[in-house]
Amino acid sequence: MFYFCMFVATIKPMKKIIASFFLALTCIMPCRSFAWGKAGHELVAEIAFHYLDDATKQAVMKYLKRMTIEAASTWMDENRSDHFYDYMRTWHYIDITKGEEYHPSAEKNMLTVLNSAIYALQHKDGMKDKDIKQDLLLIFHLVGDLHQPLHTGYPEDKGGNTVEIKSPIYNGNLHSFWDTQIIEAENIKLDDCLALYNNFTAEEIKSINKLNVLQWMKQSRALLDGVYDFTDGKIDQAYIDKNKEVIKKQLLIGGLRLASILRNVFKVAQPQPSMGTAPANDTSAATNHLPAADYAKNGNSASQLMDAGNHASTDGTFSMGLFQIVANNSRQGRRQLTVPADRS
Repeated sequence: MFYFCMFVATIKPMKKIIASFFLALTCIMPCRSFAWGKAGHELVAEIAFHYLDDATKQAVMKYLKRMTIEAASTWMDENRSDHFYDYMRTWHYIDITKGEEYHPSAEKNMLTVLNSAIYALQHKDGMKDKDIKQDLLLIFHLVGDLHQPLHTGYPEDKGGNTVEIKSPIYNGNLHSFWDTQIIEAENIKLDDCLALYNNFTAEEIKSINKLNVLQWMKQSRALLDGVYDFTDGKIDQAYIDKNKEVIKKQLLIGGLRLASILRNVFKVAQPQPSMGTAPANDTSAATNHLPAADYAKNGNSASQLMDAGNHASTDGTFSMGLFQIVANNSRQGRRQLTVPADRS
């Protein structure tokens, strides 16, 4: 009996030691940061609504109900601490080795999930309101993620998460620097982003509004050389001044594209506005490259679907006919997905 009591007494402190060990291990392991941070994601949503007509806004709010567009834009990040949503961890980014092209795969990443959500809402007849809302939340957030270049980055440094930098405004990792620190330090606001709209020609606006998720990803990756344009982890004010303009432009483009998606999936007609004065979306530009009706799986939200394959056509357009969506057994089944321990 004496030895048993000693054994029990020994186990309790051992549990604490083991728990402390794993907590410390978690803290030192590099993980994925949030894209844009709260302020950046909210700006993308606000820009989108600035350029939306009232009818589309009402259609969106019908499903968001009492949730604000700002809350919708950050919902995926706000729930990352809830292990129920662990299956979404890899949905915030796409990693492609430097110098390589994207190769279609069935993995769940930002590209495949965003395309799936758009597809689901384009065939939303028969879907429950709560599932339409879920897909809207995915779209609101992932469009923002897609326009943060480091969320289309390199697996070797986890999208800049393992790259340590020193700058006049922040010492830490490169990813967080782009997510949050430049936006906050330079006090980037909605009007700063909207002011850039008149810098675009009508043809550029038309191109921006065209639904082509693969091309959007490629455009973000094209900015990576500038993101890494520093030496020995030292970043100066000139780098910040240059790239705050890149960030403002990316936030604006992300907002315009979110608006284009929302108008596309809710199919609300709107006249072409004059430059700089009215909503910028061009319905003729919002070309839909999603699957044919015979592939439709009506009644399934993106969170209830699995991607069986992807296909990029010769013109760079994503065709979801071969990016095929197959009904999952249930939303609960997603919880069984294995999540890499070093990704968040």
